[in-house]
Amino acid sequence: MPIQCATSFQRLLLFSYNYETKAYRQSKWILKDGGFHFLYYDPLRKRLFGLRDKSTFTNIIEEYDTVTLDVIKGYTKQDGEKYAFPFAWCSSFDYNENWVIQVRTRFENPSVIAYWIKMDLNLVGKKEDIVTEFHLMPDVHNFLTMTYDIQKTKLILCTWQHGSIERNLFMFHLDPKKNGTFPYRNESLVMLFETSENQDIELMKDVWNPKKREVLFMIQTRNDETLKTTNYMLRVQFDTLNVLEKVQLTDEQLPLFELWEYFYLQE
Repeated sequence: MPIQCATSFQRLLLFSYNYETKAYRQSKWILKDGGFHFLYYDPLRKRLFGLRDKSTFTNIIEEYDTVTLDVIKGYTKQDGEKYAFPFAWCSSFDYNENWVIQVRTRFENPSVIAYWIKMDLNLVGKKEDIVTEFHLMPDVHNFLTMTYDIQKTKLILCTWQHGSIERNLFMFHLDPKKNGTFPYRNESLVMLFETSENQDIELMKDVWNPKKREVLFMIQTRNDETLKTTNYMLRVQFDTLNVLEKVQLTDEQLPLFELWEYFYLQE
């Protein structure tokens, strides 16, 4: 999470909290700017790694100690001008094949353009550039979340906003083996969240529950006129895309969720 004092002084750190044991840990305050764009725990290699940016134009992927949360290994550095910039937390990690896929964005007049990027973590330590795929995704603009079912279907449940003014939120399955082929004109698009007048989606998070095969979505909206924010929680069945539950939450029930990455760890 980034912690900022006044307008210019900022420190970036990792902070973990276990809901069952109520224990927390904090890394050293050694990072000076930027923000995190994904964090993954690898159950096969027992590692925690993530991507953060530095001064906007540099993306850094590195590994963290699972106890102290301090940086222990650098994986790669990427030029944002070359490989575009992370948007939201749109990525998926396959710990069996050891790759990360991300949908990034870049402003190219007159609009925001989306790019598909695949990084092979097997190349860490062998090559400086671990990118194996990078290409334009026409007419996409950006995704909001990407939930990967590594256990069964090997599909990604993606969420995407569509519309010119009041943009509703849709969901669909994407096959990572098809290099980001996007079914935006396909009947597979299903409505997840309908925005009302003057309502914009501000933030969104997803948590995958492989036992129940459900995705928990946390959404924050903002009213354009009053600037008031509202939090929602939705449960979706991964295979059918049926919305099982939708409730409105208070800030006390879901505090600062944009700063946290939620992990569902199987026993």
